[in-house]
Amino acid sequence: MRRLISPTLIRQVAIGLVCVAILLAVLSMYLRPEFLLTLADQVWGCF
Repeated sequence: MRRLISPTLIRQVAIGLVCVAILLAVLSMYLRPEFLLTLADQVWGCF
């Protein structure tokens, strides 16, 4: 019996889902004003 879903396809879908989850987590941080203020203070502290 032939496999309908190849392991390569499963791997690509899993990697895609992980990337989307990371992207959504990062973008959700920008909705929090205190995070943006902390980030700006840290960047400004480098100068």
